[in-house]
Amino acid sequence: MNRFTATLTLLATALSLSACTSLLATASGPGPATRPTYDRTLSQSVADLEIENSANIDIYKADSRFRDANVHVVSFFGTVLLYGQVPAQDLKPMAEHVVNQISGVTHLYDQLKVTGSDYYLARASNGVIAARIRSRLMFADGIPYARMKVVVDDGDVYIMGKINHSEAEHAVDLIKDIGGIHKIIKIVDYVDDQTKPAAGHNQP
Repeated sequence: MNRFTATLTLLATALSLSACTSLLATASGPGPATRPTYDRTLSQSVADLEIENSANIDIYKADSRFRDANVHVVSFFGTVLLYGQVPAQDLKPMAEHVVNQISGVTHLYDQLKVTGSDYYLARASNGVIAARIRSRLMFADGIPYARMKVVVDDGDVYIMGKINHSEAEHAVDLIKDIGGIHKIIKIVDYVDDQTKPAAGHNQP
């Protein structure tokens, strides 16, 4: 290929790319080409799973008393919820310290309870409540269920995720009359104002 032919080829390619770009810009409308969806990507799901696995292993190794505890770790968009029961008060800050050392953890909420009671009896009730909540939220209009996670522990319901204020309030309204719920705690990264995630006010 001589220099003249090569120049014509490059010019034709550039014109073709320019035309494609113009068509895409016209088809996409006057707004920005990309908009934040806040959807949970595969890489974020894998990162959350790694956080949970690391936390469970490291907490178990931190103190032998954790073997007799009932500690659960849930990570959603890097926000971690610790819940369950431990037999001694000093195990709560110990668990917090362990989780805070894990890469990828952005916020931590410790809801561990110090109790020596038999917590196994509450598991069946938790499952029933969680199933009822899922059935109401999963297909409800105005609820971005893919960006939410609901955890139930001993009648306490934790709503996690990246949603806006109206979506969070709507979710609470939909589930607050379900029997067995003691309180609803919102652990939400509000996407409408990008404020720091905070546990919302409790609902009876």
